[in-house]
Amino acid sequence: MSLAAKFSPLPISTSLHPPIGNFMTTPVNKIILGPVIGGLSYDRVNLWARASGPAVLHAWLSRQDDLSDARLVGNSALKEATGYAGVVPIRELTPDTTYYYAMTLEPDSRPEVVDFQPFTTFPPPHEKRSFNFVFGSCFLPRNEDAGETFTAINGLRESDDLRFLLMIGDQIYADKWKHNGIGKIAVSKNDYRQVYEYTWSQASLRQLLTRLPAFMILDDHEIDNDWHWDDFDRRWASIPFFDRIGRWFEGRPPQERYLPLHRVRDGLQVYWEHQGMHAPAMRLPPKLNLANQYELRPHDPGSLAYTFYFGGAAFFVLDARTMRVRGKAGNTVLGEGQWRTLETWLEGVKDTYAVKFIVTSSAFLFNMLGDYTGDRWSGFKDERDRLLHLLAHEGVEGVYFLAGDIHSGHAVSAELYGPLGKRIPIWEFCSSPFEQDPNWFSKFTFFPVLSGALQKHKLHFDIGANNFGIVRVNFDNPKRPLVQFELHYEKKGEWKTRTVPEG
Repeated sequence: MSLAAKFSPLPISTSLHPPIGNFMTTPVNKIILGPVIGGLSYDRVNLWARASGPAVLHAWLSRQDDLSDARLVGNSALKEATGYAGVVPIRELTPDTTYYYAMTLEPDSRPEVVDFQPFTTFPPPHEKRSFNFVFGSCFLPRNEDAGETFTAINGLRESDDLRFLLMIGDQIYADKWKHNGIGKIAVSKNDYRQVYEYTWSQASLRQLLTRLPAFMILDDHEIDNDWHWDDFDRRWASIPFFDRIGRWFEGRPPQERYLPLHRVRDGLQVYWEHQGMHAPAMRLPPKLNLANQYELRPHDPGSLAYTFYFGGAAFFVLDARTMRVRGKAGNTVLGEGQWRTLETWLEGVKDTYAVKFIVTSSAFLFNMLGDYTGDRWSGFKDERDRLLHLLAHEGVEGVYFLAGDIHSGHAVSAELYGPLGKRIPIWEFCSSPFEQDPNWFSKFTFFPVLSGALQKHKLHFDIGANNFGIVRVNFDNPKRPLVQFELHYEKKGEWKTRTVPEG
């Protein structure tokens, strides 16, 4: 039976741009990255793509599986200021509904059938529906045949009914000059854009992003390794001294050994063009100038953090990088503006969502002995303790941290000291790397987090191999949902799995 019978009329895009007049598409231009299904919810989606030059991006949508009602629903002008990347936002979708979409630069002819891909909107908020999703971090392609992890995810996408993908940091490695496609460390907007083009052009990744809705957040390598601000005015940024020395020995030029303000701005601008533009709306966005570019104003409380919801599960995606300050001025990961947003969110979801995911680009509950960089949450012990005490004092149950960065996949559990002596389970699931140098030694360096809010801290496993994580949220018992983590990892050419809790 056709799917059309249960669908309401096709929605219309609430495009960021007014209808296009006589804007002419250059014939030689083509879509070079995407499409990406971004910002999906129960009633909206952001469809993204990037072209090779100035053009108009058109979104086509169908409700019927035979595509007989496919029609143009929105457009967006692709301009030089945003690297010819753009998004077509579509609103008024129907919950739990499968749609078929295609993106084109040509408005006058319908795309071919093979160009259409399906996506299914989420259930309404608070509706407790079981679901599965996949997550991970850190992708550095070594050659043109990279992306075996994404090939494996593509193979499970339909059979495991994966509803979306979370990419939680290091979607590019702008500083890895030997493998980033440009042969140098990125120092300009054009450089950063070329690294995205090289990395995201990998066939298996591009296929995955075209077919599986994605949510993304940056970590450090979208700008430079382990970078942070030196001051709260955000006028001075640094990378570690050993990186500067190492690059000097490698003969890298001065502009690649330091991190001036303009390079941070350029990297964040290009992050916005590729990852932030199609994400859900930020909870407290930073100020932009008239060209929609980051100004990085002193003491601007805005961050890149956002939230989304899948039925009975709530997600808070932290920005654990762009507000980070280290040094004499003080130490913070989130900044006070993001802290207030997180506290407000926790208060709102505490009793209304049984399952809560806090997404952080770096490990939160995994202490690593000898972590001399101090770049993870273990380097910000006071702020980590602040969050643990907040969760314990407020008695927030059903919290799961999703982490990346560490180049090994792990599962950690602990208990919070809740109100009136109640013990509240808390978990961290980590998937890293998609493809990079695995940290096989990390399991030997783990030691428990020392906090007055925490007890019974346990490492269930830590596996140093290319991997991805699948989280299964089961609401068969609405009062006691079951959340399981599967780490899929590659060992000697075969894919293996570890699961917690078992059974």
